[in-house]
Amino acid sequence: MTRFITAWAAFVVRFRWLVIATSLTLAVFSLVPAQNIDYDNSNESYFVEGDANLLSFERLLDLFGDVEYLSVGISAPQSHRDVFNEETLYVIHELTEFLEERPEVTQVRSLTKYEYTHSTSAGLATDPLLEDLGNPEAFQLAREIILDEPIALGQLVTEDFRHARITARVRYQVGKSDYKMSLMAALREFIDEKDYADHGYPVRLSGMPVFTEQFEVLTKRDQRWINPTMAVVMIAILYISFRSFAGAVLPWVVIGLDVVWVSGLQGIWGWPHTVVESALVPALIIIGVGISVHVLVDFYRFRAQGLSPERAAEATVEHLWIPAFYTALTTAAGFLALSVTELVPVRQFAWLGAIGALLLFVAAMTTMPAIMSFVHSFSSKTENSVKQGLVARLTAWLPEFTARHMRLLVFSSTTVLVISLLLVPRLNVDSNFITYFKENNPTRADLHYFDHLYRGTQNLDIVIDTGEPGGIHDPGHLIAASGLQDWLERQPETGKVLSIIDFHRQINRALNYGDPEWYALPDSRSMAAQFLLLYGNTGAEEDLSDVKDFEERYLRMSVPITNMPASETAALLNRVESYIDRFHPEMNAELTGGLVMYNAQDNYINQGVFRSFIVALFIIAASFVILFRSVKYGLIALIPSVVPILITGAILVLMDTPLNLGTMIVGAMTMGIAVDDAIHVMNRYLSARRQGEATDRAIHLAMAESGRAVVFTSLILVIGFSIMLLGSFIPYIYTGFFAACIMSLALLGDLLILPALLHWLDGERAATANFQEEALTATEEKS
Repeated sequence: MTRFITAWAAFVVRFRWLVIATSLTLAVFSLVPAQNIDYDNSNESYFVEGDANLLSFERLLDLFGDVEYLSVGISAPQSHRDVFNEETLYVIHELTEFLEERPEVTQVRSLTKYEYTHSTSAGLATDPLLEDLGNPEAFQLAREIILDEPIALGQLVTEDFRHARITARVRYQVGKSDYKMSLMAALREFIDEKDYADHGYPVRLSGMPVFTEQFEVLTKRDQRWINPTMAVVMIAILYISFRSFAGAVLPWVVIGLDVVWVSGLQGIWGWPHTVVESALVPALIIIGVGISVHVLVDFYRFRAQGLSPERAAEATVEHLWIPAFYTALTTAAGFLALSVTELVPVRQFAWLGAIGALLLFVAAMTTMPAIMSFVHSFSSKTENSVKQGLVARLTAWLPEFTARHMRLLVFSSTTVLVISLLLVPRLNVDSNFITYFKENNPTRADLHYFDHLYRGTQNLDIVIDTGEPGGIHDPGHLIAASGLQDWLERQPETGKVLSIIDFHRQINRALNYGDPEWYALPDSRSMAAQFLLLYGNTGAEEDLSDVKDFEERYLRMSVPITNMPASETAALLNRVESYIDRFHPEMNAELTGGLVMYNAQDNYINQGVFRSFIVALFIIAASFVILFRSVKYGLIALIPSVVPILITGAILVLMDTPLNLGTMIVGAMTMGIAVDDAIHVMNRYLSARRQGEATDRAIHLAMAESGRAVVFTSLILVIGFSIMLLGSFIPYIYTGFFAACIMSLALLGDLLILPALLHWLDGERAATANFQEEALTATEEKS
């Protein structure tokens, strides 16, 4: 192995121009596919092919087409009695017309477009609720009519008539968000042009198009300024640390190359940008800074010893290759452990993160030393920062401190670990997408507005299969569906259900001249079919395509659900399934839609968190044992890598913050860097011990060499990632907070707990001869 590493190092320096040119060429070629990466946060993109939840959702799309809706809310100003006035209705009319003309919209429902069903001398008829928006007499008639229109009351207008809603069915694109983004951009521009807010009509927006737009807009906005700001701050800290322009810039050359290479692979594989994947660049920055700083510290240390740039670059590769390789492997293992989940974006993120970690190793062991071999400048300031700077003095002082207080440090860390182990089981997995937005975000306020007035904008879709074409006309199926609908509307979490049931009741009453006694379902199959035929012959704009399929085999119920945590949503879904199984066992009903898909995602996260952590822990522990050729030292090195994750989990419990997809990803990527630092410190310690050094001296050497890089890395990352706390997207803020928290804890573990454990377990009693014997054996194996 030694010969291979020596040859590698010699090749990198001897053919440095080739190495640099190859790296840049790969980056240029990677830019082409990287530009073709789309954004996709659609529901189906999260599920593997053949998933039962995905199949149900695809059937819903096949049977009923577009299934996502935009809600637009308008309230009457205090100067008006209700929305039935010329000014307010004209605002509703303008917005309705605008949405109808948009190519992204396939259907619009609103007060100014609503048609009521009634009888005339010629038979059944449907007429506009409001034909003349300037006639005050028509407003009073509309108030009276709407009171007997359950399809509109509670859905298009509140019972007090103070608030109205427009619902627009949006064209559904599988795997893309282009339609939703273009619609929302045009709608917001139209609202601004009309200046509705200044005229007393603040427009409320909600629904999946709004959520998709805000996810993408906020993610891009944060990435646009936070990532560059982090880079600038980290570059400044690197320059202050090393007093060298090359030392400040080179880590970002490595990180930049890696990001471009990985993005190129992502584009080639056709994997889209997602909310999950937005954590990839921060993850690569964490890993890239970690390995690059170790390279810089060793390079400048060798330069301080009088080596030429070329020889210092070679020595750096020779000295760091093995620990850097194992850190790349363990970091990749940490990412790949996430792939045990059933969510496709998480799997993609896991593979991209793992490949990115390995490519960072390649760049740090080839491109970076190749460039550094040209760096002849080595100022006295750089030399002083390496030899006598604050970090150098700190790492020189720490071994004595940890030796003097080893029992206190071991006892304190053990106490914290025990407390964390007691708290972590209380950590629950839960999520609520609206909490991704800050309290002052209009999206959050608007969702609460619609939840309060209309009992939700997100739907639970229940598809009932009658088993045969035309089966929806069977009175038995209609009665069972009616019973289910009545029960659903009595639940505290639900709103007014949209289904064919109310259409049948309303048609029946209209045919009997508005007699409320006839507000009932048809009592025969032929009558039910006749009702729908008569309704269709009236020329009504409502084609009932949202509530029945073309062959009239399937009934669809759209049940509005108020926003709530995933755990409460799961409880409601279980309650609905239990009710159907108990009271309608003959009913072939399938629960689906966006709400069910989100709940399934949360279930997969819940199942995957523990498995991924155990898999990562096992792989990392095994790697440690192999690398250090010792179970004892492998387990010791594992402590500062794992304990920060457990302590952060305990902090989550104390903060009453549930574990969700974002915090799970942060844990995986920050575990990688904690592992990296522990590997470097322990590897240097054991190298010194095998060369015959006593415990105290070996710890001094480990701190002087690897410990400095650990401090530089951690300080840079903690300060850099703290900038993410200024973001506008909560997952971004959490990424910064927990990354900084885990990195700080890992730093304490590597500098205090790990040396204290080594002092306590090895002390001066450890037989140096054992290490010398191991060193001799290793030398014989290498030769």
